[in-house]
Amino acid sequence: MNGFNVFEESLRQVSNKLGTFKLKVQDENFEIFESHVHAGRSIICQPYECEDALNSVYVIRGKLYHSNEDRYISSGSWFTFKNLEETQHLSVVEETSLLTIRNKNITEHQLDFMERIVPFMDEIQLKDHYTDEHCNRTGNLAVQIATFMKLDEVVIENILFLGKIHDVGKIKISESILNKPSRLTDDEYDIIKTHPQLGYEIIKHLVDYTHYAEIVRQHHERIDGSGYPDGLKSGEICMEAKVIAVADSFDAMTSDRPYRAGLSLEDAMSEMKRCSGVWYDPDVVNALLTILERTKKIK
Repeated sequence: MNGFNVFEESLRQVSNKLGTFKLKVQDENFEIFESHVHAGRSIICQPYECEDALNSVYVIRGKLYHSNEDRYISSGSWFTFKNLEETQHLSVVEETSLLTIRNKNITEHQLDFMERIVPFMDEIQLKDHYTDEHCNRTGNLAVQIATFMKLDEVVIENILFLGKIHDVGKIKISESILNKPSRLTDDEYDIIKTHPQLGYEIIKHLVDYTHYAEIVRQHHERIDGSGYPDGLKSGEICMEAKVIAVADSFDAMTSDRPYRAGLSLEDAMSEMKRCSGVWYDPDVVNALLTILERTKKIK
């Protein structure tokens, strides 16, 4: 057609509980994609996405919070990134639609991985609504912590995806235990404690890279060796699991359960301080506390 093309349909479209993602135009080292992202999710902009490649993003509607710079980005705004030195984290404050134009082709790779992870998020939701919401909150907070700490971009991306399914092993545990309205017995708690290993077994068959499965397996380990399933100590626990452990514990502390009320923000922060250096990596706890103090000021 003499170089003139009309695209009436998306080249690829993926819709799931995270939102709807449409690859609209793609050519060598160039693509345009549209995304509608649900509130409460996280978006990260990674150095590998923009190495010598300009990414321009237009906020069609909605609102984002850019945690790196402690500012909001509203509808009608553009933001760009190229040759980033560190990962940028954006919280989706309300339903948000974005149009992204960039001179690099990576959207299909990202969508491929998303399609492998999201079905497990759906299974968690069907099994236990609390676990589903807990996993989402934990994943978002863990990514924010990792970004604040300026961890390696690969570590941050691992946390982005695996933080949201860290409890995937619970889909193999009886609903009568997961949804029990009273405190668990010792025997029932022992069954719950099998979920990191069950999650490991699920994830290792999902992807070839066994480190993903290890992250899930290790998220209940504690740096003094008192965790499970393997009683690992600080140097033996991967960074992703250390970050997820802190976010996971904080969310569990502050969440209401049928048999107890959640702790207040202040009491939960005090508990995290008490356990810092014993159960939890102190650098990760310090990052969490700094984020929470900043969040209190915003509110």
